[in-house]
Amino acid sequence: MAFVAGKNSSFKLDNSSASLTDLSAYITDVSVDFGDDTAETTVFGDDSKTYILTLADGTVSVTGLFEATLIAHLGAVRGQVATLTWEFGPNGTSSSEPKLTGECVLTSISPSSAVGGAATLNFNLQMSGDQTITTF
Repeated sequence: MAFVAGKNSSFKLDNSSASLTDLSAYITDVSVDFGDDTAETTVFGDDSKTYILTLADGTVSVTGLFEATLIAHLGAVRGQVATLTWEFGPNGTSSSEPKLTGECVLTSISPSSAVGGAATLNFNLQMSGDQTITTF
């Protein structure tokens, strides 16, 4: 089994013109959470709870270094009604590498800084519609 280094990752997000834009030069951490909602189906007489899957859901949490280009990009798509395309390559974008992608809405932008540390920018994306796990 071959493990991969995070330094090779790629992250892209639509700009305000709906053009997928590479933001990798500003990003330090990406966390994708694919979730599925459930509904309980336990009935009288059951000894244990039972469930069915209902709707797929998920979020993408991103941390980057605070930089004018990144904050301008996010500011331009903040509040946009149309969904944004996101794309994450945990091991880069070479052929046959894993690719996670889908549509989302920007739900938060959180700049922060501390004495003695680099200023950072966290932002969160709520997945909307179908998301895919494929390869480049």
